[in-house]
Amino acid sequence: MRIVTCILVLSLVPCFGFGQNKITGKIVDQLGFPIYRASVALNTTDIITYTDYDGSFTLTSDKDFHWKVNISSKGYKPESYFVLSGGSTGAIVLEFDADIKELLDASSGID
Repeated sequence: MRIVTCILVLSLVPCFGFGQNKITGKIVDQLGFPIYRASVALNTTDIITYTDYDGSFTLTSDKDFHWKVNISSKGYKPESYFVLSGGSTGAIVLEFDADIKELLDASSGID
């Protein structure tokens, strides 16, 4: 009897993941470097994640068609991005904000 119960429980485990859809991608700056700890949030939800050390992220959603993600990180302009079904964004490039651009321009001058 226990074996039958265990088999039934284990056969239902894969069913729990069918309602989840994954959105994956990578956030980089204009120079191609990964952005660590950029926030990636699904629009109009409380679902949020942060990029890891190589700029990669994964979000899960119950919605299964297309998504709008909002991306932000200090020193960069916020970005909204539409993800179609399939869930892979590829590399998303964030632009430097005005303060960082000014700092980079000032430090690149040769005197």
